[in-house]
Amino acid sequence: MKETIKGAILIYSCHKHKDTRLKEFKLQKNEYNGWKVFYILGDPRINNDYIIDNTIVLKCEDSYIHVAKKVVMGIKYVYDNYEIEEGVLRCGDDLVFNETSLMNFLKKEDKQDYMGVIANDSPILVAEHNTFMPSYYLSHREDLQNPLHGIPYNIQEMMMFNKVPKLKYAGGVVVYLSNKSCNTLIAHFESIGWNIFESNDKYGYPYIIEDIAVGYVLYLNNIFLNEYPLYINEMVDFNKYKRLPFAFHTNKYK
Repeated sequence: MKETIKGAILIYSCHKHKDTRLKEFKLQKNEYNGWKVFYILGDPRINNDYIIDNTIVLKCEDSYIHVAKKVVMGIKYVYDNYEIEEGVLRCGDDLVFNETSLMNFLKKEDKQDYMGVIANDSPILVAEHNTFMPSYYLSHREDLQNPLHGIPYNIQEMMMFNKVPKLKYAGGVVVYLSNKSCNTLIAHFESIGWNIFESNDKYGYPYIIEDIAVGYVLYLNNIFLNEYPLYINEMVDFNKYKRLPFAFHTNKYK
């Protein structure tokens, strides 16, 4: 019988940052108000997913372009192994948490299916030219040679990943997803065979940038963003919010 928990706080990282970000920004406890904390890494060389203490290692590429796959696989792992009452809080690995504010959010009874800081306010789903991922790999060419990253393209081929959906979505390092949203994401990624390089003529490569991928899949299933200040950084206008966010994004150790 699976253990029942209120929800899961999933903090995603990679082997590159496990000795820096994961150590410096680790939460003080492994559970908050019935929400278990898990740290997620990927390794495509292993035979099966496994967990040591509260660190989950997935049979998944550990690269930046595969983050959407790793996020949804991490969600699937916890749903396969726990009965979850509410949902998942998906977090980055370089956050400073106000743990009192975090617990206050987790206690909220009116959480919506998809909550986070708005990154784009496009009222409709369209496509746009976006060089974010090619630019990243131009600056991190060494990633293409790392066996943990499992990228089957050279630097010239990586330049083709320059068209993605444009829509209203939750951007950045903290997103809340209900059970409905999590199950929707799992079902969709299973339907595409977990292939983040899946493309279409209309929207390009919907799965190569994680927060856009999540928003895109939920939008296709009529689950729309409820804007909420889960975190803040120097790019987020704190003054427009009436509520306090529970985390600050440091963007440290790039």
